[in-house]
Amino acid sequence: MVTLNRVVILNMAFVFAHQADAVYWHEWKMFGLPGGIQLFNALNVIIFVLVMALLVPVVQRQMSGFRCSLAIALICASVLPIHAGFALAGFEEFNLPFSVFLVAATFVTSIVQLALTLRARGEFGGA
Repeated sequence: MVTLNRVVILNMAFVFAHQADAVYWHEWKMFGLPGGIQLFNALNVIIFVLVMALLVPVVQRQMSGFRCSLAIALICASVLPIHAGFALAGFEEFNLPFSVFLVAATFVTSIVQLALTLRARGEFGGA
């Protein structure tokens, strides 16, 4: 299903853009990461490689693609609850309109992706 592929790619784009925004807001300080931006960047490389690797079985409709699409949706959906927690903890970062949009868009797109993944389950060769 081409639509699922496009939604997954859009979701990943929202998360990648959010992570670029996270550099502006010094998100590593909010997480209390030792090593500051250096560790934050290293973790982002690992996360980006993982998420992009998960995309391949989805696009190729491999048996593992069903689980991979669910994993991408879960990873992307986690942005909203993490940032809701930051807001409840009193952090005032990510308050610009596009920052808020990216956080919300990852969650909404993840829900759409989840629905499309469930609908396309049969395309993944016996998922």
